[in-house]
Amino acid sequence: MPSNKPSLLGDTRQGQVRLCWRNLGEALFFCLTMTLLAKWSTNLPAWGDVIASENGPVEMMSAGIWFVAMVWCLTAGLSHSHHRIEWLGLTALCLLFGLRELDAHVWATGWNFDKLANYWNSSFPLWERLLVIGGMIIPVMAIGIVLCFRIWSRLAAAWKSRAPWIGQLTLGGLLLSFCVVVDKVHGYYLPILGLEDAQLFFMGLEEFGEYVLGIYTVSVLWPYWQATLPFHQTDS
Repeated sequence: MPSNKPSLLGDTRQGQVRLCWRNLGEALFFCLTMTLLAKWSTNLPAWGDVIASENGPVEMMSAGIWFVAMVWCLTAGLSHSHHRIEWLGLTALCLLFGLRELDAHVWATGWNFDKLANYWNSSFPLWERLLVIGGMIIPVMAIGIVLCFRIWSRLAAAWKSRAPWIGQLTLGGLLLSFCVVVDKVHGYYLPILGLEDAQLFFMGLEEFGEYVLGIYTVSVLWPYWQATLPFHQTDS
């Protein structure tokens, strides 16, 4: 029997909006709190060292949260056969996002995979180019296509039933788009800050945005993940 308790996921259009903002608010509060704790505990001299630096505290926490989400999704995928493809697809995406945060592609090849000219630059070893294409780009595209197909097939029914994941997915997509855009404007000049400080500002904004995206994802997945666990099923 389904529970008579009011749904935490929202069963109205207004409920969806409130839920999305609650997830985002929880993510922002958590990230701000952990960033303050990181600044206090590490004794780093500047906020830029905490937020914007490569392999800094915020980037490490961001990568860690993606790996936590990966474990959750893998657990759900192995224990919940009804949506196994979706959960295992999310497992792979969380793993790739975590590796991306750690710049694993740079460790493996020495160059960033979004520098398109390197893919046909013969001065780079062929195995490096194939590793980036076969190890990150093709898997992300394949998983994305499968997940989009699975989600699209449920979209009409989910829209009619006011499924909360539609709003959550949309807000997550907006957060991801924001991070991608900010990542591409590192070198932009802001007269108020100057070129060097502007670059640091955008780098910090990108790293913090990616951290918020990771925590937001975990906040969204938490009730869904709990619902897949056998001991979470109740009869009242």
